Amino acid sequence: MREDMDSAANCYGNDERERKLRKVKRAARSELSNSKGDWYKHGYAQSDICNTTGVEDHIPRIHWKDLSPEEFVERFERPRIPVVITGLADNWPASENWTPDLLKQLYGEHKFKVGSDDEGYAVRLPMSWYFDYMSDPLHGGRDDSPLYIFDGTFADREGSKPMRKDYEVPLYFQEDLFRYVGEKRRPPYRWFVMGPARSGSGLHIDPLATSAWNTLLAGHKRWALFPPGTPRCHVLPREQGVEREAVSWFSTVYLRAKEADWPTAQVVDLLQAPGETVFIPGGWWHAVLNLDNTLAVTQNYVSEANFERVWKHTRKGRPKMSQRWLGALEQERPDLAAKAHDLTIREDLECDTGSSSDSSSSSSDSSDSSDSSSSSISNKRQRPGSDAKARMQECTSERKEPFSA
Repeated sequence: MREDMDSAANCYGNDERERKLRKVKRAARSELSNSKGDWYKHGYAQSDICNTTGVEDHIPRIHWKDLSPEEFVERFERPRIPVVITGLADNWPASENWTPDLLKQLYGEHKFKVGSDDEGYAVRLPMSWYFDYMSDPLHGGRDDSPLYIFDGTFADREGSKPMRKDYEVPLYFQEDLFRYVGEKRRPPYRWFVMGPARSGSGLHIDPLATSAWNTLLAGHKRWALFPPGTPRCHVLPREQGVEREAVSWFSTVYLRAKEADWPTAQVVDLLQAPGETVFIPGGWWHAVLNLDNTLAVTQNYVSEANFERVWKHTRKGRPKMSQRWLGALEQERPDLAAKAHDLTIREDLECDTGSSSDSSSSSSDSSDSSDSSSSSISNKRQRPGSDAKARMQECTSERKEPFSA
């Protein structure tokens, strides 16, 4: 163990960079000790966690030239069906400019977010240092769940603002109704994303029922999805050994979900290649594991197709912002403002009568926030055993009506 730590120090010449890197790691994951080897205690770097042999991807793939915006809405967005659209990034400057050499040359000294500390403040690392971290066999090459650039301010901060000009929001996702709230008041919605193998995003549902798109420019990603209405207690159980990191989830819950007696919706697998854009409808659980060095851009958005669900979630979760949004819609989109007023009246009446047709607050929601019907769920017999009984009791006690399309 001591030899490993000495080698890690020598990798950076035992200089300030190594000390600061360790400080960043402590801030981003305070529960892990650098000196005790907690960052690589599971040995995932030596496992086959990134081996996708046998993974079956049945998500439809369509080139953008063969899919009009109107067809996208009717075939995928309204019924909430994931799809992979190809060719959208072919002419993006990012396809040429976002190489390791150019990124280090243009943004090497700029600090990008690689995590949050225990107080919720951003933990940042210079781009050039992050590339060193990724390639270091005793840091990014060995860590179970490496640090991951997931920067939601890259398009606003002076040092990285030019990156926003390197990509174009695809034609299917340009409506963006949250823009009426104002750029400074709207929730975070766009991210520059970069990370090595085993980094990624743990299982979650995107906040406020927003939908998302993710365009991969380099590397390969593995996705696991569950449809709206899938009970949280099965896919994200509160139990020892299931950590918040993607690599932990894929090593535990994902394997459980592939067993014959899995009691809820079947997991939907997706393998994303460079140049592909993944559409994730609102309400879908998803986890993402990077299989190699990856680089992507992603945004969440609101359109007419998902406006009702987003309005209901926003009114409950962000009441002050919802009122600002409503005021702006009354000026810019009176048709949607009228719909929001109608939804509010109906919800208030349902609350008064004690009934509810909306299940947006069900256990399918995350804490952060395939057939023709995204809400179809296979119900299989619960597995035997005390752990299974505990999970079933948890589901029974907390589950409400499924989130319906």
